[in-house]
Amino acid sequence: MFLIKNKNSIIRKLLIPMVIVVLAQVVLFVSVVLLSGIVGILKNNSFNLLNQKIQSRGSYIQNEMIQHWSNVSESESLINANILHKLHSKGITVKDLDNNTQFTKELLEDVSSNLIFMLRKNYVTGAFLILDNDSEEKVGLYFRDLDPNSNPSDNSDLLMERGPASIAQNLGIPLDTWWNNRFIFSQNKNSSPEDFFSKPINAAADNKGLSYKDLGYWSKPFSLNDKDIQIVTYSVPLLDENGKPYGVLGIAISLNYLNSLLSYDEIDSNGKGVYLVGVDDNKNMNFEKITTTGPLAGKILGEEKNIQFNKKEIYDSIYKIKEPDSKNIAYASTKYINLYNTNTPFEKDTWAIIGIIEKDNLLYYSERFERLLVVSLIISTLGGIIVIVIVGQRVTKPIRNLAQDVRESNPSKPIELGKISISEIDELSSAIMTLSSNVADSASKMSQIIKLFNMPIGAFEYKIGHEVVLCTDTFFDVIGIEKSKRFDSYVDKRYFSKIIKKITEEKESFQEETYRIKGVNKETKWIKLKILEEEFRTLGVVSDITQEILEKQKIEYERDYDILTNMLNRRAFHNTVKEILESDDLKVGAFIMWDLDNLKYVNDTYGHDYGDEYIRKTSEILKEFEKYGGIVGRRSGDEFYTFLYGYEDKYEIRKIVKSIHSGIENSVLKLPNNRELKIRISTGIAWYPYDAVTFNDLAKYSDFAMYKIKKTVKGNISEFNKEEYTEDSFLFSSQEDLNKLLDEKLIKYAFQPIIDARTGKVFAYEALMRSQLESLRNPLHIIKLATADSRLYEIEKITFFKALESFVRNKEEFKDAKLFINSLPNYVLSYEDTKRFEELYGEHLDRLVIELLENERSNGDNISTKRKVIEKWNAKLAIDDFGSGYNNEAVLLAITPDYVKIDMEIVRGIDKDLNRQQISKNLISYAKQRKIKVVAEGVETREELTKLIEFGVDYLQGYYFSKPEFTPPEISKDLVMDILEINKEFNTK
Repeated sequence: MFLIKNKNSIIRKLLIPMVIVVLAQVVLFVSVVLLSGIVGILKNNSFNLLNQKIQSRGSYIQNEMIQHWSNVSESESLINANILHKLHSKGITVKDLDNNTQFTKELLEDVSSNLIFMLRKNYVTGAFLILDNDSEEKVGLYFRDLDPNSNPSDNSDLLMERGPASIAQNLGIPLDTWWNNRFIFSQNKNSSPEDFFSKPINAAADNKGLSYKDLGYWSKPFSLNDKDIQIVTYSVPLLDENGKPYGVLGIAISLNYLNSLLSYDEIDSNGKGVYLVGVDDNKNMNFEKITTTGPLAGKILGEEKNIQFNKKEIYDSIYKIKEPDSKNIAYASTKYINLYNTNTPFEKDTWAIIGIIEKDNLLYYSERFERLLVVSLIISTLGGIIVIVIVGQRVTKPIRNLAQDVRESNPSKPIELGKISISEIDELSSAIMTLSSNVADSASKMSQIIKLFNMPIGAFEYKIGHEVVLCTDTFFDVIGIEKSKRFDSYVDKRYFSKIIKKITEEKESFQEETYRIKGVNKETKWIKLKILEEEFRTLGVVSDITQEILEKQKIEYERDYDILTNMLNRRAFHNTVKEILESDDLKVGAFIMWDLDNLKYVNDTYGHDYGDEYIRKTSEILKEFEKYGGIVGRRSGDEFYTFLYGYEDKYEIRKIVKSIHSGIENSVLKLPNNRELKIRISTGIAWYPYDAVTFNDLAKYSDFAMYKIKKTVKGNISEFNKEEYTEDSFLFSSQEDLNKLLDEKLIKYAFQPIIDARTGKVFAYEALMRSQLESLRNPLHIIKLATADSRLYEIEKITFFKALESFVRNKEEFKDAKLFINSLPNYVLSYEDTKRFEELYGEHLDRLVIELLENERSNGDNISTKRKVIEKWNAKLAIDDFGSGYNNEAVLLAITPDYVKIDMEIVRGIDKDLNRQQISKNLISYAKQRKIKVVAEGVETREELTKLIEFGVDYLQGYYFSKPEFTPPEISKDLVMDILEINKEFNTK
């Protein structure tokens, strides 16, 4: 213990640094663990895994509820048409059904097969139809299938819950235990809640003009009577020709069947998970229970009907729940289900699939890892210190004995020291004994010569057969070995061999005979070693070239590194990455292009010093890629490169990129007056080897991905997409072509006839854009380029003026035909252009049909302005390509045009495809009721022509009649006669 307390003792000098090293290693290890975020990553992985399971299950349930269970459109159309036809044939209404029992049975029996078909097709446990007659007892049908996945050839697996017994007998369906021939709605809410019937009815009455799909309602759980099973239902109102509700049609899902789809075992393999289906009326995280699964549901959620979550997110879509009867915490991952469209009566009823698991089960491994980490660090630290103390005492004991021998030796005699089996100490003993017998007056001539030059050079000589090597005193200075006396000295041959071996361990590849060593103060030095071997001796010279190497490195650094950011410059990055790409196996890599947003704003507003700081702060964060083996460089003013490689899959790289991107986005630039500016950066990624394997291609593709996100949502990350590149690469190369096309108005308009489906005569011509620029022909490419360059208004203006110019030039060929002009929904001619247009072509404006394109979502204000102009001109309005792009049912309802054109994708093959036929018939039926004319475009065969005339289309257009021509073409007499014959054929049936 005395030796430890003595501050100059060897054991103390050994013990303290070694203990410090151990503690430093512990601190370093803890820091690495904490900074790397391993614990957080483990927790996040647990949360992510829970989210993935719940999101997947929620998406599945959402798909079932929307795409399968509630998909009643086909049955609704058939049943509604059947009922209305029957009622009209008898001249009665639904209110009269109580007075006509036999007719009621016939009516219900007629639609029963359709109801059973809907039950089977939608894979639900129940299907019902209720008619709103004037009574608390409503007539209707309700069939139940407790196992939707089993479909025998007959109806033996079904039960009738409500409806006439005679219908059940005719269909071979048994009556359920609690069967009733009618639906009874009373004030006793426990016996048969009526929301599933009354809410769709009332919603239809209060929201006239909405389609039945927007009036559908998902009920909360109930049973038809106290002893029946719990169900949830989806019901839609049945509407007559005037849009008045006269009943409901719907499906039912038993809670048992719904629970079978919510396997709590997938949340936790030990069965400790819980699924909750709930409804949040106001999105305030207060959920009304629909159903729960899992043995721990009662423990975690209690018996309350409503469950209140902590509104603060613990993680993405994950919230904290306190268990009601304990202090335990559970986590709930929430997946909202979008069952209703916006602006519909029940849109506030938000359903959610919620997966719940207790905190101790979800975070078991991460918390266990933390505990084991702390215990292992404590044990390893204490164990290391104890071992150091024991080893230190064992090492220093022989040294103390050697010192005692030296003190007790006779100075008049040669010193004789015993070996202690420690090579360094034994060498010291040998040196002491040799030193006492050396000739001290043999001055070193070699050292004197070298000193005259005042250069960092050392030399040595070894004579073959001798046991010692002669070294100059400067030799030890050069190689970084400290000596107490400065004169030429002889060194033991074995010791000298170790010195040479030590200094030649790290040979530099960039220069011959050059080695890197550590100096006396542990600083890095470079030396050059030259050896000349003669017959009887070996001569060697060692020189210190550290200063020369440092100067060279400085020059190379300034050549390869950007001065502002201390990153690789563009040339050095290119050379480094290109060399890496030539390696054999890089696994998965990402070439990332970064582009700072708002740099020009910072430079212009606050000056270039702040702009430089904006760049510098970004570069400091990007350098974190180097921790993951990445190469980072500055490409230009506000652009950076990164190449990250050697990973097993894209997922690992995406996590790193997102983490560093988030770090940049969360950083701020300090501005004058204590203001701050958030750093924003747009990022493009190209994948090695999936997208490309060469530097130039990877750089080009990542630049394209960055450009795409820069043009859409700045500050986000975009990955290269080959299809987008193939499709949109012209956006980079065709800008000058677009300028030439629009500036010189190199556009003409060809005319394609629109034929009257009854007479075969030309009703109108559509003006179609034809570019006169060879390098830019495709109209879709022109629209895309104009969109990207914000020049769509010029397209709109050229279309109107050029199309009317051609119309006037061919006025005789047009005769009395109308002119269809394509128009962009969100662009209206300016007041000046409108006035000029009216002055030039005012007498022809009543022959125009303005045809709204489907390329973008229409803006209500623009459409309203455009409609006023059309009404002023006494022109007409049409919707182009109905069924594609943004031209769908919602647009049809919002605009109510004079003409609607069926998209050619629906027309093509309509004579063979039942789905296309059904869509067309629905549209034609809807249009005729509202006096909207229907144009079928893209007709290419006689079979398509025949089927469209059969359906009652008003007008026809397509290559079957004529291709677009610059002079309005006539229709052949044979085609006209053929159309008349087809009409005659259907008129005689």
